[in-house]
Amino acid sequence: MRVGTIRTDWQTRGLGHPRQGTKRLAHHYLEHMLTNPRLCRFRTYRGEVLLDDANQPVIGEWETINTVEEWETVCAVVAERKQKDPGRMLARKYLLSGIARCGLCHAKIRGQANRLWKPGSKAAKFSYQCSVVNGGCGRVARVGEPVDEFIISLVLAEQRERAAVSAVAPAQQWPKAAELAAVEADLVELTQAAKAKKITVSTLLLLLPDLERRRDELKLERGRFNKDRQQAESLSADIGEDFRSLPIERQQALVLHSLSAVLIHPAGRGRRKFDPSLIEPVWR
Repeated sequence: MRVGTIRTDWQTRGLGHPRQGTKRLAHHYLEHMLTNPRLCRFRTYRGEVLLDDANQPVIGEWETINTVEEWETVCAVVAERKQKDPGRMLARKYLLSGIARCGLCHAKIRGQANRLWKPGSKAAKFSYQCSVVNGGCGRVARVGEPVDEFIISLVLAEQRERAAVSAVAPAQQWPKAAELAAVEADLVELTQAAKAKKITVSTLLLLLPDLERRRDELKLERGRFNKDRQQAESLSADIGEDFRSLPIERQQALVLHSLSAVLIHPAGRGRRKFDPSLIEPVWR
């Protein structure tokens, strides 16, 4: 789920504290709240987690809101979304915007609202159209609702089948746990050796940066691993929910969990009955 969606939900429910003179929570403020180490009782100093002599986080005396795994997962999600990735899906108004492609030229198809539609009207509310303006051929268009319903039925059926198989599979563990434990042990050993004057402080400062960098890299990898696992679990949970009640990015995430694209082929001119054979899902 996007930070923007969370922000909108919080504002709707009157949560959070916008700056004086504004009505909206700042994006960076909410992002900081969601990734604050204090959520899992880690003490901090100037944004950095305080570590004890055993190289473990110093624990504060307040109620835990997130587990360490949950906090690392959120941090991994935020870190990934900060990276520049022009191919990343952003939530859009229509389910298959950015996912559907023209069956002739393979350009991405956009959703287009029908300005003549009114509540109670039998006209289509929107359509998917290959647009010349967006680099397409402009020769393919299709009423949107039946395409969405067809894809939703396919995706939910495939994911229910996948969930039934994964339910009996053992939970996968992060494969680099031993390496992280070894790096953390090395950090403790170096610090204790310096205190016991077995090595000089200059030697300590020479060796620490590489180990600390590797520790932080491994923790970020662990967060990403847990993120992928939890996303898969949450997607499975969403299968049992009313699909239409989910935020648009959750709907798109469910679709993209099964499909890499949807090809929409031309149906010819005139009013025609919906033909599912002209909608081609590209499975992952």
